[in-house]
Amino acid sequence: MSHVPTKFVAPDLLEAASSWSPAYFTGAAAVALRASLTGQVISDLGGCVLEGWRASETPGALAYDPRAVTTPVYRQTNIGRLRLHLGAQHWEAPQITGRWCIQPDDIVLNKVAPIRAAFVSPNAKRHPVDGNSLIVRGLSRTQAAWVALCLNQPGYEQLLLIEAGVLQRVGLRALASLRVPPVPPQMDGLSARLSDALDAQMLVSEALHRTRAEANEATSAAPTQAHDLGMGVFFTPDLVTIDSWLPFATALRSEQAALDEQLGWMAIGELSSSSDRTRLPCAPDGAQVLRLRDVGDDLFVASGDAGDEPLLSRTLGKPLVPGEVLLSTLGSSFRAAYVDDDAPKNTFPVDGWVRLRFRETPAAWALLLSTDALRSQAARLTVGSVQQFVPPDALRSLRVPVPTREVRERWQRAVERHHSQRRSLDREWSVLMRELSAAIDVVHQPFATARSRANEVVQ
Repeated sequence: MSHVPTKFVAPDLLEAASSWSPAYFTGAAAVALRASLTGQVISDLGGCVLEGWRASETPGALAYDPRAVTTPVYRQTNIGRLRLHLGAQHWEAPQITGRWCIQPDDIVLNKVAPIRAAFVSPNAKRHPVDGNSLIVRGLSRTQAAWVALCLNQPGYEQLLLIEAGVLQRVGLRALASLRVPPVPPQMDGLSARLSDALDAQMLVSEALHRTRAEANEATSAAPTQAHDLGMGVFFTPDLVTIDSWLPFATALRSEQAALDEQLGWMAIGELSSSSDRTRLPCAPDGAQVLRLRDVGDDLFVASGDAGDEPLLSRTLGKPLVPGEVLLSTLGSSFRAAYVDDDAPKNTFPVDGWVRLRFRETPAAWALLLSTDALRSQAARLTVGSVQQFVPPDALRSLRVPVPTREVRERWQRAVERHHSQRRSLDREWSVLMRELSAAIDVVHQPFATARSRANEVVQ
């Protein structure tokens, strides 16, 4: 009796695969291959595959282009599942034109695994994508949404990478030859909703970006004293304290003293009170943890699914309280969060957060704490062998300007409006993702020998 497992592969499936590699005929890849037997490649749908902009910022390099220094570019980190994640530079007006610049109904795909495909909506800023990305262009909105949805499935990712070798990169030829199943009828309505949802998210984010730009402008008056610490600098004795004798920390205290005296900036410790840092004694049922990576640049605390049980020794003892401001102790990636009234209940921050309570307009102060000037201050408060984390008490020495009450109240309303709109859009997005997952299930489930993994579409 043979102990070697065998499996019969139908001739049409063998013909559809690029090779006879067993990887094509097992697991999620086999489901995708079977489902797409009657489908079409991108060129049959009227589309084409383009490579991103290969440009170097280094003079003398073969691909040197002086425009690369100042042109905002979508890189692999900006490509999410079905949507683009924009940085501050992407809100600028497009500076160049070319086939590498995104257009409505494009699909933008990163080359290096794990693969993510984003659908481009009309309101997206038409910047170029870099050379580590691919663009699918020329499809209708319905086709593009369906292809992007398929590309975010594990099975299609495996089909793209089976012949990729050790580097696990998607090649232009592999993407151009990939078949996708026929577009189901329900994608007409779903693609329109997807485009509208992405546009709405873009508008809400852009409104907050404009408010953040005002806050950055308010902090741009900080004196930029360039101390050449390598050549030696004299500081007055009162600036050398036992908190840190590091040269850049002493230089920061000098800068903060100038901010106090010349511009009237104030220390965070004078404007707020901090909560105690006792740890969670025991985890309540359904407790969630807010980690540092759970908050982006928009001050927003998103609702999430209950994950792993909190690590009691690293989790603060009280759940999030509406109105409080959270500051990250990770000075190398400093960020702030504002806890609004609809923030998720029963959520406990990890001890990498410092909790502050301001007497009024807390969202406005959180906005100021997220500016470039404050990130610069926090980066110079780091301690330890790797210079990453800031002692919690040291964060209270951060200096911020004190805008008028009228300005702070306007910023407060802007941040609260953003958070409210963002929560509403997130709920709509969750509903839309479930419907898109159902559309994937309907097409692929008949070909699955086991439970389909299609619910992993997008998080």
